[in-house]
Amino acid sequence: MMRLIFILTLILLILWMGKSILKDLRKLKEGRRPDKHAKTSSSSTPVADKLVKDPVCGVYCPKSKAHTVLWKGKVFYFCSERCRQKFLEQLSSSSSE
Repeated sequence: MMRLIFILTLILLILWMGKSILKDLRKLKEGRRPDKHAKTSSSSTPVADKLVKDPVCGVYCPKSKAHTVLWKGKVFYFCSERCRQKFLEQLSSSSSE
């Protein structure tokens, strides 16, 4: 009976470890770092997202959440859709003059 419990425990442990290894391999394949190797100290953790300045109102916002406009080959980042629309209105009014 003890052998059966030991064997089942060993099988569950191997399955759990295999699942964890496969998860880490998928993350590496996608180009991400596995969680267990990530730094835990907030002071040494690099910033994952840059802040960009909205040209309309001057507010800084995370680049990943910013609204964008591509104009003359340059990307402009905005804190909100309202600022983005204001920028587009200024472009259209300046181009009509």
